[in-house]
Amino acid sequence: MKDRPAVGPSPVESIRLVERFERREPRYAFTATSLPGHLIHLVVAGEVEQVSGGRRQLLQPGTVVWYHEDEWVEGRVRRAPWVYYSVNFAAPSLAPPDFEHRLVTAGPRLGRIFAALLDAWRAPPSWARDWRCQSHLLDLLAAVARPPAERRPGGPGGKLWWDIEAWARQHIDRAPSLGELCAVFGRSPNTVARACRDAVGLAPMKRLKQIRLSLARGLVRHSEFNMTEIARRVGYARVHEFSRDFRRTHGLPPTADRAATPPTR
Repeated sequence: MKDRPAVGPSPVESIRLVERFERREPRYAFTATSLPGHLIHLVVAGEVEQVSGGRRQLLQPGTVVWYHEDEWVEGRVRRAPWVYYSVNFAAPSLAPPDFEHRLVTAGPRLGRIFAALLDAWRAPPSWARDWRCQSHLLDLLAAVARPPAERRPGGPGGKLWWDIEAWARQHIDRAPSLGELCAVFGRSPNTVARACRDAVGLAPMKRLKQIRLSLARGLVRHSEFNMTEIARRVGYARVHEFSRDFRRTHGLPPTADRAATPPTR
């Protein structure tokens, strides 16, 4: 019988919140930041339109949306009541999905997983309750997680790099140098470069540019900002350098990408 690879440890360090929320106010408008760590919502009723990560999103029953590290969100309820499950958890070694993969459509099984997770969360404290919560959350992640194909979560530097990447996402309007990353985290250039390659198989500056240009595409396609403002928001001082990198990454200039984007209903 062929040996199977060993199963690694859970990436979830702690679960901070599990809840089911309901908003009954028609046309309720909101602006908020998501919670630190990972935050996953599943909409079970109602309809919401919002902007998150530079992208316009329509949330309907069965929609799963994944937030990471204090993301700014603004939107309004189009159809009430708006009912959704929410789980907030710490998993420093787990990369969030790329911006374009933060929204997915789930089947009815995910609602059952969320309900079981909430039921376990509300049980009296015990080791059995903790294990059930972990088990249901891992089921949920297995159902919705779509990590980048190049991610290598088993590398020894993974946790360090995800800490660096979380910091970089919070300062996405900057383009930090490798020296600045080393100074902020007190590590050598070789250590930071090795951590990034362990985690995602890329050099640090290439990975951070990938993140910035992923956000930029959402702003190009779904915001009303001009290209100079978008360039500034993703860390480019010169719009022509932004346009050059955008074209190399996405295959066409940002103005052409915007023109080719179908209007949002």
